[in-house]
Amino acid sequence: MANTNIITARESPGGPPPGASDLAVMRWGAKHPPADPAVSFAGQTVLVTGANTGLGFEAAVKFSALGADKLILGVRSAERGEAARARILERTGRPSNTISIVTVDLSTSTSVKAFIPALEKETSRLDIALLNAGICNPTYEASKEGWEMGVQVNVMSTALMAILLLPILRATAAATGRASKPHLVFVNSHGHKGVKEDWLAKSPDKSLLKVTNDADKWDYVKSYSLVKLLALAVMRAVARATAAGPNGPEIIVNAVCPGLCKTDLGRNFGMMAKIMQAPFQAIFGRTAEEGGRALVSATALGPESHGRFWHHDILFPMGELAMDDAFMDKTWSEILQAVERHQPDAQQILFHQG
Repeated sequence: MANTNIITARESPGGPPPGASDLAVMRWGAKHPPADPAVSFAGQTVLVTGANTGLGFEAAVKFSALGADKLILGVRSAERGEAARARILERTGRPSNTISIVTVDLSTSTSVKAFIPALEKETSRLDIALLNAGICNPTYEASKEGWEMGVQVNVMSTALMAILLLPILRATAAATGRASKPHLVFVNSHGHKGVKEDWLAKSPDKSLLKVTNDADKWDYVKSYSLVKLLALAVMRAVARATAAGPNGPEIIVNAVCPGLCKTDLGRNFGMMAKIMQAPFQAIFGRTAEEGGRALVSATALGPESHGRFWHHDILFPMGELAMDDAFMDKTWSEILQAVERHQPDAQQILFHQG
């Protein structure tokens, strides 16, 4: 009997018309939102980072409404978490003890490392980790660790968190033996396809990481695409490390793009930019609730989605650079080297060694 709580992913039919312009694709996306997942998360423990606003909040509402036994909100402050928790409970009518809050600030690796033991105090089980937290800045801002803040939050800290979550996800897989395996899902964007090879010429060794982190040549439009491509190198590496279970992947790892959505992702931009962006989003954007559907669906996909990219309710092709194994491996090697400054045994954890 088929498991009705698993969404079987397919590559086609679906998606926007082939050959359509970027604007036509966005308009198609607005008129064809993702399906609202009709699955149950009863008996499962779910973590959502960036859960107090936008897509993360809407995804958290759905997890709660769809019966998650325990929903953990990974947010920057307890105050924001409590406000989000109250709003979720109001919308879903679930018992208050089904939602808890664990704080984490992805602008520092120190906070990410402290997050893991705090999470383990809340639960010894984790069925789903939805890594949604991210930022998009209008200007270059350096983190305390020397990375452009988008690189720090969306790539370095997210990579570190993903690696450190693997032991609890693996333990859950071993303990439950569920047909529905634990999921580790990275929120990403089709915008990664916008990276051009000639952008990499700015670096003598064509390093994606160095180009993205270059303060002198930084451009916020290019930065968004570059950061998303970096993040796909992380997803691919984690998927490869978890692929060799005796019955397929031990943990299902994938990436999801919700499409252009009306959220406060651009909250750090100036008022004029927001005013100019509003009519564009009104015409071409999905609602945050519609975007949240895609995120939740990605966490219920079967093993065929492992290492793949979920977009428009299908397994969507990634860009050429994202599918260039040598380029992605080189990029991941540079990211891992940076992560190991804060977690020297990161590779051992990744591959379950020792």
